[in-house]
Amino acid sequence: MKKFIDKLSKIGILSSDTEDEILKKSALTLLPFYVSIPALIWSLVYLYLGNIDAFYVPTFYIIISLFSILYLYKTKEFIHFEVVQLLLILILPFALMWILGGFMAGGFVMIWAFYAPIAAIMYSENIKVGVKWFFLFLVLLFISMIIDSTLTENIHNNLPIILLNLFIFLNIGAGLGGMFFLISQFLKNIKKISQELEKDKEILYELTNDLRSANQELERIATNDVVTDLPNRVYFQDIVYDMFHRAKVDEKIVAIMFLDLDGFKTINDTLGHEAGDHILKIVGSRLKSVLRDSDTVARVGGDEFAIAIGNISDVEHVKKIAKTLIKEVNEFCPYKDEKCHVGVSIGISFYPEHGDSIEELMKRADKAMYDIKRLGKNNYSIYHID
Repeated sequence: MKKFIDKLSKIGILSSDTEDEILKKSALTLLPFYVSIPALIWSLVYLYLGNIDAFYVPTFYIIISLFSILYLYKTKEFIHFEVVQLLLILILPFALMWILGGFMAGGFVMIWAFYAPIAAIMYSENIKVGVKWFFLFLVLLFISMIIDSTLTENIHNNLPIILLNLFIFLNIGAGLGGMFFLISQFLKNIKKISQELEKDKEILYELTNDLRSANQELERIATNDVVTDLPNRVYFQDIVYDMFHRAKVDEKIVAIMFLDLDGFKTINDTLGHEAGDHILKIVGSRLKSVLRDSDTVARVGGDEFAIAIGNISDVEHVKKIAKTLIKEVNEFCPYKDEKCHVGVSIGISFYPEHGDSIEELMKRADKAMYDIKRLGKNNYSIYHID
């Protein structure tokens, strides 16, 4: 039965439908199923009692509902199905009441007429639709009041009083039960959609985190060297310009160092690029360990590094740092079973003494570095204006 109800609720659903449309369609498609069961029972009772006119009304509903479901299955035209169902549920209870002889003899069937405005209010996108159906219900009720005395005088209902009372309770019970099933299906679909939305939310959250991580990784790749994870040349320039601005405000000095490793090419050629990358990582870590957090070291070329030291008042401080850097780099760098050794030649320029642009200061620090290379390497040299 559960599988049948699930299949029935999906007859009019399209792949393009939204969650709200699926909810509305699935609930309204089940409406004739819940109504047809008691309608079949009443039609058989009326047939047994010989009231053929009353037999036709619920039978008519069952037949029209069956054809409307088949039409919906073939065409997927849900609006046609919806209008037919709401009209049947609204009009047929009144027709049955009129056939049975008015309010006193057949008013117990009117509980079914409430289905139309209730269903319209529950599942329509526009509250005006529900109001319209309820207005039609009141119109039919008003008509029933006008013709009630005529119906009572001219139609004789052969149903016993005890059976009429039984029908009242059965109709009320079946009607309320049908409404309960409709509301239950409505709530069930809401829960199902809510769970699906929660899953989609979790997936979206994971995708958002993945995108955030990917963006962070792209940003890191764009600003940092792949081997050493130090800032690259472009990011180094951005950092240094901020240091220049602060130094100008505080009337301080910024030292720019250009470093080139001595003996690195030999290691790279004999032990391979993997060994070379290993040495670069160690050297980058050692350079960084000597500096303050406010200073910056970057890899700007194959075996070339650049350092910016800000907030300086004394040039002698820079010379001490240069000596410490040389000492740290000169320590052996272990690689597998090898003890690799590299030196470092350092050229130094100062802002604003030797220039006010990073390109100019890097160029002059590079010249000072080549001066020390010619003099024997593994030392430092400060740029001198010729």
